[in-house]
Amino acid sequence: MSLKTCITGANRGLGLGLTEHYLHGGAQVLAVARQATSTPALKSLSLKYPQRLILIDADIAQAETLGELQKHLEQEPLDLLINNAGVILDRKFNFQNLPLDALRQSFEVNVIGTIAVTQLALAALKKGQNPTVAMLSSLMGSLADNSSGGYYAYRSSKAALNMVTKSLALDHPWLLTVALHPGWVQTDMGGPQASITVQQSVTGLAHVIQEMKNKDSGRFFNYQGQSLPW
Repeated sequence: MSLKTCITGANRGLGLGLTEHYLHGGAQVLAVARQATSTPALKSLSLKYPQRLILIDADIAQAETLGELQKHLEQEPLDLLINNAGVILDRKFNFQNLPLDALRQSFEVNVIGTIAVTQLALAALKKGQNPTVAMLSSLMGSLADNSSGGYYAYRSSKAALNMVTKSLALDHPWLLTVALHPGWVQTDMGGPQASITVQQSVTGLAHVIQEMKNKDSGRFFNYQGQSLPW
């Protein structure tokens, strides 16, 4: 039986890399993105894997766009949810000039939208095999690791996502829930100067997800499987 997976933010970067990885491995994938059906890379993958890839247009920060995703999740069990969709909106701002809209939007996508998708997926996950939720977090959300400051919107939203991860793991012990740091990756978000490629990160993340045990639920790991401080 093939793995049934849902990946948000699947139209580029890590989301696209994860979608390709799981399709290549034989999984069925629900690929969720704001313009999934019109993204050339995803359209190409849908021609290559017509029976195993479903493209869903949705903005996770807009609840009214999640209807199609909800219908699919009501029809089939789900084994793995990868909450990858995220934004970083405050690269150029210090505390004094941080736009509050950037803070709001960061939480809308990185926290609230992720919670909304996970809520929709919970019943399908309960019917899945070894059900797992992987939250794509960031080491920048670690309070213990913060030695440089800045990035108030991004850091605080990822710290909040980490707390969601911990509580979900405690409240739903049947569900393996982890926060994952993908590394500093060469994507639109990470920039071309980042230290690792999408392929390196994706390969590592998928291996960590595959090797996780129940005892790992509620923890924070990087793409190499190393435990990270909250």
